[in-house]
Amino acid sequence: MTLPPLLLSLDPLDDETLSGYLLRLAHRHHVDPLRMLRRTGLAAGDAKIVRIPVRLALELDTERAQHFGRITRLDPAEVSGLLMAPIGTRYGPLATTRTAAAADGPWAFTENIRYCPDCLTGDGSEIQNLHGGTWRRTWRLPVAFTCPPHRRLLRDSCPDCGSPVQAGGTNSLIGRPNDDGLHPTQCRGSLESAGKTRSVRPACGADLTQAESNDFRRLSPQTRQALSSAQEHIQSLLDHDGPTTVGSIGWEVPTAQYFTDLRAVTALIFMSWPEARPLVATPTLAQAIDPEADRRHTAFSRLRAARGSLAGRAYSDPPTDPLVAGAVFELAARLLSSPDEVAAAAVLEPLAEEARYRNQSVSYNIRRAPGTSLPLQAVLLRPARRAPDTATTTQRLERVPGLTRV
Repeated sequence: MTLPPLLLSLDPLDDETLSGYLLRLAHRHHVDPLRMLRRTGLAAGDAKIVRIPVRLALELDTERAQHFGRITRLDPAEVSGLLMAPIGTRYGPLATTRTAAAADGPWAFTENIRYCPDCLTGDGSEIQNLHGGTWRRTWRLPVAFTCPPHRRLLRDSCPDCGSPVQAGGTNSLIGRPNDDGLHPTQCRGSLESAGKTRSVRPACGADLTQAESNDFRRLSPQTRQALSSAQEHIQSLLDHDGPTTVGSIGWEVPTAQYFTDLRAVTALIFMSWPEARPLVATPTLAQAIDPEADRRHTAFSRLRAARGSLAGRAYSDPPTDPLVAGAVFELAARLLSSPDEVAAAAVLEPLAEEARYRNQSVSYNIRRAPGTSLPLQAVLLRPARRAPDTATTTQRLERVPGLTRV
């Protein structure tokens, strides 16, 4: 039976993610999110679903997208604007993530969304006062760590229960989908309760708009400026009207490829740490990376002993803590802003050599990561302890079709 469109729908907010839209829409209709998922065709009508596939946040097939748009009274552009896949034209790790199997990559988008309490509070309009503000799509990207408009670090967990706030630790698009008593801005985590399964545990329900600011204002002005500048640079590249190319090691590369370069340099920083420590913008940011790097070195040793083929993930997975993410991405972006191969080699060669010392094969996989730009590979793949032949490298890169100097 063909269902009629909803009598009451909602206009999507700017950069709103699918899960946030569904939470607001369900709240407006006074129903639980699962019922709204079924009503809009995103979940089977008779299945006992307790987990909503996270891959729905990525992309909808044509039939499902059309049905969702008809029921919610949204046009195709508005439906597409709720999904992560369109960001792939600018964000490389999402560019080829078009299948459910590929959607598990932690660099593509995070299962546990970060958030800014001020954004969730809303803009003061009647509709946002009732149903909350924007759960932004970009918060699902690992390269999002601050909120530029509100100048604060994003939060990655609930301040009360410590769990992921939307999925509730269930690896689901929406946690507690059967719960109709939660506002879109409340934590959907489940509290521990002796003898009770997750499905019958009480909800945390913390008001996320009241979460503290992660001490961002207590950071030094230099640290705040470094984090804010790095986030604004990254955000400018993700904007739909941002540049199509950007400088990487002194050469113009597609914006999507730049983020693949950023991923490779981030892994190299972690693998070679503390070699890169003197390059970090401020002591506070270096201190934020220290324990994360130690944890990754320990994890690498453990994984190499148990399952050698997966050991590299200890260094290649993105950081989850927003402050650590900001610290390492700020450094990686600054290294990529080197004006030419000679300047880049001066700072990246010591990191590459230290990574080779730790493990030759894993370091090679990082330095030769698929999708990275030729200029970055030209710097990272030179034989160890060999002086850079700048003229030869430049001549070789200049012969590559479409590759130009910044």
